[in-house]
Amino acid sequence: MAVRVRVKLKPLEEESWIETSALINSGYEADKPEVVIPLALARSLNLSLSGATLEERATPIGSGELRYLGEALELKVSCEERETKAYRVHVLVSEYEHEVLISDYLAGELGIAVEDLREGLWRFRDEPLSKLRRPAKPAYWLTA
Repeated sequence: MAVRVRVKLKPLEEESWIETSALINSGYEADKPEVVIPLALARSLNLSLSGATLEERATPIGSGELRYLGEALELKVSCEERETKAYRVHVLVSEYEHEVLISDYLAGELGIAVEDLREGLWRFRDEPLSKLRRPAKPAYWLTA
C-alpha cells in the first residue's frame, strides 16, 4: 500500500477545482514545491503546454523528459474534516505517469507525516500521533 491523499488542484487565476488523489513520493526529491501530473489531467485542467520547457528527470521507470510549466497550479489537501490552505506549485507534465505525484518538498510544506508506508497511514504533523489517516483510493488519469 502507498500513502495517497485527496487533493484539489486548479490553475492559477481560475475558480474551479478538480479533486483527485495524489501519491506521496519520498523518492521524488525537489528543491521547490513540485508536483507531477499526468497529461490527461493537464488537459482536464486546460493547461497550455505551448510554453513548457522539456526537462530530463529521473522517473520511477527510468530517465525521461517531462514538460515543465513552472508555477502553474494551486494545490490543497482535502480530508473529511479538514482542508489545508492552497499552495502554489511548480508543475511537471508526464505522458507516462498516470497518477499525481507529490514531491518531498511539497509533502513537507503540506505538513504530511508518513506513519506507516506498508499500510499507507499518515497524519498532519500538527495532529496527535494517535490520529492516523487511511490512504485515499488511487485515481488514474489515462490518456484517451
